[in-house]
Amino acid sequence: MKPYDPSVSRPRIGLITNPHSRRNRTRLAAVNAIVANQPGILHHITDHPQQIEDALRQFATQGVQVLAINGGDGTTAHVFTALLEERAFATLPAVILLPGGTTNVNANDVGLTGRLETAVARMARWARGDGGAAQRRLRPILRITGATHGAPLCGMFFGAGSIIRGIEYCQAKFHARGIGNSIGPSLAMARVVWGMFRNDPRFATPAPMRVAIDHGGEVPSQDLLLMMITTLDHLILGMRPYWGRERGPLHCTWIEHPAHRLLRLIPSVLRGKPGARATPKHGYFSHNAQEIRLWLDGTFTLDGDMRAVSTETGPLVITEGGELEFLYIGS
Repeated sequence: MKPYDPSVSRPRIGLITNPHSRRNRTRLAAVNAIVANQPGILHHITDHPQQIEDALRQFATQGVQVLAINGGDGTTAHVFTALLEERAFATLPAVILLPGGTTNVNANDVGLTGRLETAVARMARWARGDGGAAQRRLRPILRITGATHGAPLCGMFFGAGSIIRGIEYCQAKFHARGIGNSIGPSLAMARVVWGMFRNDPRFATPAPMRVAIDHGGEVPSQDLLLMMITTLDHLILGMRPYWGRERGPLHCTWIEHPAHRLLRLIPSVLRGKPGARATPKHGYFSHNAQEIRLWLDGTFTLDGDMRAVSTETGPLVITEGGELEFLYIGS
């Protein structure tokens, strides 16, 4: 299969939809109606992650050049893993991320935003040749090995420590009540930061970890409030909480416990402008890396999905698993 050529006005699109993601629970019929009479869009509804590999193999034999993913961040991680690890495509397709989930962090950075039906309609017009030119955005994808279940995982955002408790709090307090987009995560983040500042054990209990960056040796165990690794340019609310100057593709930031002046410094840290006080001496670290090795026990998150990890199986090894070309289609 030839790679996607932006000069081709009518590319063949393979659309994968997760019917269980938040927006698709109520809008799947509208999505189906938009793509039903589009000969250039091949639509697979995948009820289980195991069906994603089958859908990709069929798309590869049908000459799909652009892969569209209609689901949340967890769905994108499942598709990325199948796409990069199983290699059904001889040449990787370009990717369109649709806002079909609850928070849609990945789509907000490299995909289509706004209402799901509007985004799908924009894609359909573009597939017919009625839309404008697509903007191309390249992003590396995380590859994680060493999780308890053993198989490699791919995604765009890794988190551990207080990030886990923040996600759990957000799901219980906001997502369960139907509060999606960036509102719930923003409120949950504020609650977690306040809890960390007040030393609330629900949010401020540190997670012991050992961290090794690139070819550096293993360092002694540290008590970390949080650890995040991502290949995204921006997170929710446009946050960019990394400021490393190295050339590596993985943005890695962590905060030790106790952190100096956390409540005062966290706003600048989340903007990636830490100032003179948010330094390693005071517990704030940020690096761009080729490889990160982590020894920890408990849970980590990859694009919102929770995974188990144990030092008994060795370190988590996080590297670049490949680079994907994402397409943004304007209105």
